Amino acid sequence: MFISQQTNSGTSRRRPCRPVRRIGAAVFFLATAAGAAVLWLSANGHIHLGFWMGVCGFKQRRGLPCPGCGWTGALEALLTGHPIEAFIAQPAAVFFYVSVLAAAVYALLVAVFGIDFSVFKRLVEAVGIKTLLGCAVIIFLAGWAVTLVRAMV
Repeated sequence: MFISQQTNSGTSRRRPCRPVRRIGAAVFFLATAAGAAVLWLSANGHIHLGFWMGVCGFKQRRGLPCPGCGWTGALEALLTGHPIEAFIAQPAAVFFYVSVLAAAVYALLVAVFGIDFSVFKRLVEAVGIKTLLGCAVIIFLAGWAVTLVRAMV
């Protein structure tokens, strides 16, 4: 069964999602929302994440910030409406968090409407998974490099 939608260029057909995919999309969205809620509560002083997460072992052993150093603070700054502060804390984290936000919105649309929009499939087909993963690794390492330089200065 296809769902017909009227567009400017005529009628397009989109395949409905299988129930398993809709459930998976809903779980992804809810997990993302729950994680954001916990960090928002932490940013506003309602809970103390340092009590649960402890001190970074990498930083204790080596005296240098770990690759994930600053990511929690960056997300807390984003969630409280301070994107520039988040970018200063960890530039790579802002890119990845915005990407996760886009994926969460997409997952919500898939879960609620049950239509496979094929956004990520088309992106992977156009660019290639190796290119996307390579770009992600470069951005991650660049963010860590910024953190390392900041720690040494």
